[in-house]
Amino acid sequence: EANHLHELGVYGKQTAGWFQSQSCHNTVRKNIIYNGPRSGVNWNDGMGGGNLLEGNLLFNLVRESTDHGPVNSWDRGPYFTNRGSTPGAPSSTPAWTEERYNLISTARGRGFATLDHDDGSSFYWDHHNVLLYGVRNIAIHPR
Repeated sequence: EANHLHELGVYGKQTAGWFQSQSCHNTVRKNIIYNGPRSGVNWNDGMGGGNLLEGNLLFNLVRESTDHGPVNSWDRGPYFTNRGSTPGAPSSTPAWTEERYNLISTARGRGFATLDHDDGSSFYWDHHNVLLYGVRNIAIHPR
């Protein structure tokens, strides 16, 4: 919470302001993330879900790869966890990750999705975000 992350990717080009892999139920809140070669927030595998992305400012990202949006997710293989859609019961269905009240702009208006859920990622509830210069991203409402 409340981080100022900028000038990412000086030594590594696969960097993100927030990269999450094999963890769940995390909160990423009130951060400023900009000037990076790829995404500002990367949900790597969707394991368990239950995350919150709230009140962040993301801009001038995906400057070098141009292959996804400032927020990127993918799910390529299921994980069984007790922290998924039914807490306490083993399941490969993750809990919903909520992305709300963020201001997100694509790099230089390239027309990619600002909230880019690809490669089978699902269970993302995107609402009340301001998305600039990106194409429309279809999100599934959990209710």
